[in-house]
Amino acid sequence: MLYHGTILEGLQVIQANAKSHTSGKRVAYFTEDRCYALVCCRSRDENFVTMGLREDEKQHYFERFPDQLKILYGGKCGYLYILEDMTGLQNTKAHTWESEKDVAVQRCETVADVYSEILKEEKAGNIIIHRYADIDPAEQKLYANYIRDHMGEEGEAMARFYRAHFSALWD
Repeated sequence: MLYHGTILEGLQVIQANAKSHTSGKRVAYFTEDRCYALVCCRSRDENFVTMGLREDEKQHYFERFPDQLKILYGGKCGYLYILEDMTGLQNTKAHTWESEKDVAVQRCETVADVYSEILKEEKAGNIIIHRYADIDPAEQKLYANYIRDHMGEEGEAMARFYRAHFSALWD
């Protein structure tokens, strides 16, 4: 089973309009990992994913500012578009699949509160959350100052996001 997570309701097709990390072509992305699909249920203006697969084969989510998970996902609705047939899709890396063609949706799971669902996945042992308060203060400061020093590189929407969530953490 493959998932495509988003905040967009009512999709019948997942369009091949994202740039492939492997080929550079336009593709539709999917993942075998429900946890990863859940963190994709966010606004494009908050394109801030601090999660990745580790050696233990689990997703590890690192909060880089206080209450990051709750702020980004709390009370927000998301949609997991699901494929059970992988015909025509290519496995490109680990749990990631892509298609150069638009892909018809087979079914959709509505997630009323993405944050609550991520916490359920944590309790089930499917994701490890490294909360901001538990991260070494030196690492916190290093990350925040890196954001400050490179803030303009991702456009004005992300600069606003960074100022809103990181400016109190800067030197």
